[in-house]
Amino acid sequence: MAMTETTRPDPAGTATDAPSLPDPRIFLTGESEEDRLVGHLAFALAAERGQAPTPETVAALRTEATADLSEFAFRYLHNRVEEIRREAVAAELARLGRPPGFGTMVLANLVALALAGGVAGWLAFHSETLAGLLGP
Repeated sequence: MAMTETTRPDPAGTATDAPSLPDPRIFLTGESEEDRLVGHLAFALAAERGQAPTPETVAALRTEATADLSEFAFRYLHNRVEEIRREAVAAELARLGRPPGFGTMVLANLVALALAGGVAGWLAFHSETLAGLLGP
């Protein structure tokens, strides 16, 4: 039975194949929350691509990060509005209750026909009232 050897991280930190990360403070320009988010995303993009932080690349990465965050915020807001709209429609439909069924509609039509027949029969037996309604 053969033993397998696992790789362990170098405790002395002498590995040469690990990429060095740029200083994250280079990407932070302002104090606002939006600037902080843009800086963090620009740092992540630089670390992912292994780019050296020159002033041009930092500006380009910050611009790309701003565009990515704006696109994400728009998509998130659009999806959230759709969710809220669906919830409002579901709440309104729940408040309205169930529409009448087939049997109820048939019964309502039979009652309406009976009332119309009763009025027509009464007018047929009272021709003077019908003549008064129609005029001279």
